[in-house]
Amino acid sequence: MMNRAALLLAFSLSLPSTAAELLRPPIAVTGLELVLPGAVMGGREVSTARFAASGNARQAAERIAGAWRTAGTRDVVRRDSGSWQIVSRIVTGQVETIQLRDDPDGSSTGLISRWSLQPVVVRIANHPRRLLPADATTIDQLISRDGARVVVTTVALSASAVGELASEVAVRAKALGFTRRPVMEAARSNGELDVAFYRKSGRRDSTPGNDRASASRGASAGGEDRAGAAELVVTIERRAAKSAIVLHLSEEKP
Repeated sequence: MMNRAALLLAFSLSLPSTAAELLRPPIAVTGLELVLPGAVMGGREVSTARFAASGNARQAAERIAGAWRTAGTRDVVRRDSGSWQIVSRIVTGQVETIQLRDDPDGSSTGLISRWSLQPVVVRIANHPRRLLPADATTIDQLISRDGARVVVTTVALSASAVGELASEVAVRAKALGFTRRPVMEAARSNGELDVAFYRKSGRRDSTPGNDRASASRGASAGGEDRAGAAELVVTIERRAAKSAIVLHLSEEKP
């Protein structure tokens, strides 16, 4: 769960505080802000807000657990995990979890998340498994919706070298209709890092010639390549005996 918390913080989005009111903890808080609206992690839909609370994290967690029990919630789970104080409960088909940690000034910062108990299936035309090499192992994936787009961030590991992975991903991206764009890319240092940006045109911004090409590709790939425009950022970095691959895909809904 702590890795999840760090990931949520890393991909936080600033949205109107009014949208976060549905996730307000049962104690006095400030700075309530929705950071993850209706994303999908581990096949479950999750919404997350962050907040600040007075008192240290342990005190805040105890106040939250007490408020939930007073409200009649039976199955309140209270535990510690490293620097985090955690309180959870099941309510109306969802798991609600609050995680808090201490700030240097004696207050605390928290995340409140609601996870659906029902699995969620999000259809992705350019699915990351079609971009990843066969030996890559996916270790985490975050899916969110941004207006008319689906945004997918996938983290995977491979034993292959950075250069080999970059070449294979490039071949797979090209087969899906992506074109590599000459943007500011990270300098490679002894084969330890590779960053590339790709773009795939959709029906809305295609020229007539590109439309015919897209239709031809779609016919040969079961029609999947006729989806909307997409952008892909690929980062590959060598870490110890493994290479870490991060695919950040933004795809227009079909």
